[in-house]
Amino acid sequence: MNFDALPLDPLLAQAATACGYERLTQVQAKVIPSALAGRDLMVCAQTGTGKTAAFSFVLLQRLLSQPRQQGQLSALVLTPTRELAIQVAESIARYSQFTQLTSLAVYGGANINPQRKALARGVDILVATPGRLFDLLGQHGLSLEAVEQLIVDEADRMLDMGFVKDIERTKRLLAHTHSTMLFSATFTPEVKALATKMLDEPEWINVTSSGKGPQIEQKVYPIDGRRKAELLAELIGRNNWQQVLVFVNTKESAERLHRELKLDGIKNAVFHGDKTQGARNRALEQFKAGELRVLVATDVAARGLDIAALPLVINLELPDEPQDYVHRIGRTGRAGLSGISISLVAKQDEAALAAVEALIGKTLPREVQPGYELGAPLPQRYRELDVAQHKAAQPKRGKGQKFGGQDNRRGQSRDKARRSPNGKSFKGRR
Repeated sequence: MNFDALPLDPLLAQAATACGYERLTQVQAKVIPSALAGRDLMVCAQTGTGKTAAFSFVLLQRLLSQPRQQGQLSALVLTPTRELAIQVAESIARYSQFTQLTSLAVYGGANINPQRKALARGVDILVATPGRLFDLLGQHGLSLEAVEQLIVDEADRMLDMGFVKDIERTKRLLAHTHSTMLFSATFTPEVKALATKMLDEPEWINVTSSGKGPQIEQKVYPIDGRRKAELLAELIGRNNWQQVLVFVNTKESAERLHRELKLDGIKNAVFHGDKTQGARNRALEQFKAGELRVLVATDVAARGLDIAALPLVINLELPDEPQDYVHRIGRTGRAGLSGISISLVAKQDEAALAAVEALIGKTLPREVQPGYELGAPLPQRYRELDVAQHKAAQPKRGKGQKFGGQDNRRGQSRDKARRSPNGKSFKGRR
């Protein structure tokens, strides 16, 4: 089915054409007709399937087709992260570009005053993270009593982040008669329980198990865990990769990799929760513009980031939760394009890899990179590092203490104890 076959306002149809939309994706073909009829929906759809356009065109069409006051808050979209809120609001603005409808994203990590003033001027659609929404409700008199449409995007992530009570509280503040749509990448028991509790005779739509999904080639590179950053830098140089999104598990890992890549002459930036929203936005825009070759990110970037034609995602560290792997690799292979996902897996990562493979229902192919075979002798710099770390871990011995039946006084047999693995002696500070 094509977009022009939908019963959309001509101004929305014009926007769809301007955005390059022709044929409906599966999620759009299933969601839009039911949602236009006002039904509650529980939708399971992976990232990159066009779900934002699916619910956005519905919100806009219903606002245009009903008598209402311009600038009265009538639709609310809840998202788990700032980046997703910004992205959704930008999409809604594009789809409504030929109408007079207004939208706004509100989120933490930014000054609340500009957001409060924009709301005071009048907004038709609000996209919000829960924390900032309740700041505005509690401290600045925001009212949701006229909201007749609620979207909960990334519902599974909302539950993971502990927002379930916020969602339930939000529902109680809306207009007595309203419709709700929940979108989730997974149908976990918790998501199903939330949908059963919140939705009124919902239609259940699952588009993850049928049809043509994202075209992502997934690979595993077995490697000694100490050499992951080295291999990453070599792959970037050898293949002349210009745009690589690299996932790690912690902000400490992100900062460490950032420094190592910088030493290798690879321009990169970090993206994690301790960075200000402005710094995260700048890093993302530089990455999209091709000014950075690598964006090193934690799972704060695993959902919501829409980077056009991103060719490659690398898991330097596999996530603790296998569902996050699906969201990470979903940053590539979007909008019908192909993509590649590579996971660097050390021996200690095998359990996490097994959990991922169990979730996606297949064994990922292993490709050993030449020179990085498991069990191969480590380069000299790693052997020297091992020796230095071993020595640092040894307990300090005071003057006159016995070791191996001999006095360990200053000056006795120091060189014998300071041999490197290749048999050569070396000097160092005490």
